[in-house]
Amino acid sequence: MKIHDSLNGVLLLIFALAVYWHTRGFPVMPGDQIGPALFPRIIAVGLAVCGIALVLGGIRRRATEAWVEVPDWIRSPRLVAGFAIVVAGLLVSYLFFEQLGFLVCAPLLLAALMWVFQVRPWKIPLLAIGISLLIHGIFYKGLGVPLPWGLLASWAW
Repeated sequence: MKIHDSLNGVLLLIFALAVYWHTRGFPVMPGDQIGPALFPRIIAVGLAVCGIALVLGGIRRRATEAWVEVPDWIRSPRLVAGFAIVVAGLLVSYLFFEQLGFLVCAPLLLAALMWVFQVRPWKIPLLAIGISLLIHGIFYKGLGVPLPWGLLASWAW
């Protein structure tokens, strides 16, 4: 989906103003003129400048572009289903990740996506479980990321 630059610029400007406003509550460091709010404010000002530039550029091209353009993939039921599965899978993972665990959520999400994208049925469980175990090994053992075990807590290694 392509949204007109003017709309994106307004959203960026609102975000920049919110960041700048939020930094008002940052504490002042005694004896130091550079406090913790300085760099977020510099970034907020930069974002505001970019937002204004987007709005002005969008106003110049207003007549030649639509406000919102829907992409071609919206017409493909298979691609829309893939998008819906990603969104639903991430929502379910967010809500039940701790209870179910990574090694339950990840293979289910991968299997659903592979089914929608027409991977051969006999490959789906092998790939979903194998890829999930590989990712779990890299993050849990290799990088030390504490992924939840959920239902498989008794099998944790």
